[in-house]
Amino acid sequence: MSIIHSDKKNMSSPSSLPTGPTGDEMQDLQLFFESLHQGPFGYLFADGTGHVKHYNEKLQELLCAEGEALRNRSLFDFLIADECVRLQAAIEKSTFHFGDPLRLVKVKCTKRPYRFVTIYLKRLEQSFYEQDMYIFVFLRNEFNPLSESKEENEAFYRAIIETQEAEREFIGAALHDNVAQELYAIRLNLQRFLIEHGFETEIAPIKKMLNDAIYNVCNISNDLTPAVLRDMGFLKAIEDLIFRLNRADVRFVAQIDPAMEHLSKELQFCCYRIIQELFGNSLRHARANRVSLTMQRRADYACIVVDDNGHGFREDIDSSLSLGTGLRNIKNRIALYAGSMDMSSSSQGSRIQIKLYT
Repeated sequence: MSIIHSDKKNMSSPSSLPTGPTGDEMQDLQLFFESLHQGPFGYLFADGTGHVKHYNEKLQELLCAEGEALRNRSLFDFLIADECVRLQAAIEKSTFHFGDPLRLVKVKCTKRPYRFVTIYLKRLEQSFYEQDMYIFVFLRNEFNPLSESKEENEAFYRAIIETQEAEREFIGAALHDNVAQELYAIRLNLQRFLIEHGFETEIAPIKKMLNDAIYNVCNISNDLTPAVLRDMGFLKAIEDLIFRLNRADVRFVAQIDPAMEHLSKELQFCCYRIIQELFGNSLRHARANRVSLTMQRRADYACIVVDDNGHGFREDIDSSLSLGTGLRNIKNRIALYAGSMDMSSSSQGSRIQIKLYT
């Protein structure tokens, strides 16, 4: 649990607010303590010279000062020299509202040359000290999953996934509500033209192209926003995905544990997106013509195995993970559930096994 460090005369307990502020200022402080106290952000209250009055435990980590007492230390002591000039200028220009943040500020660090952080700040409207007081909020600009807490991992990956899903939902809705409807309107007008003027033979290729375009747009929209998963359940959604990907030259084989239907909706959605990405990799990149899917539910995890007979990864597996957007997306989803991924690949095919802990 995070700890707030402060002058004892202004703090009745480790989790209380500083005494003195009232009105809008108190509401701002309340927002900070409730929203940021135990989150991935560091924050501090300091005077115009950067001397620290209040701060939370996360700030010590972001300033590479774990275990050090920061109260009455200067914030400038922890920054690279050039950054002190930037911060001082920002303090002098600050207002009673948060303005544009200072991005990529370099913090001294014993384990590396420096660490990048972003700093947001505002001035307090009524100071309860003799000097002007400021609120600083720190956000780390880099992410290293080997050194962060499980809670921060989850928050980081969830933010990535939620952003991706919001974009997909927006694009899927735009395709369905705008592009697809316009294509339907064009088809109706074309049909009316044929009834009135004929030329069936001449226009037949155009009709086929238009119908193919409508089919493809609907497929893309369904991929982006899988309504079947929401309305009919996980097993039907996988069946629908295979049906839409199925072609005369491709064979899908699926063995799915019915118990997968009882996973949480969030985990089902995660599994669906992973399978969608793996199928796409097998068909588009590996050029496979046989893809098998096996899914099993165990006591504390769900297991997904996808095998194909494609030509394997063109790069080594580590390079494929770093370069492939689809595989990076899969890794983000796996990390959200503290899962694992085992991959093997050769010119005869690939096998990927993924475990997601429930």
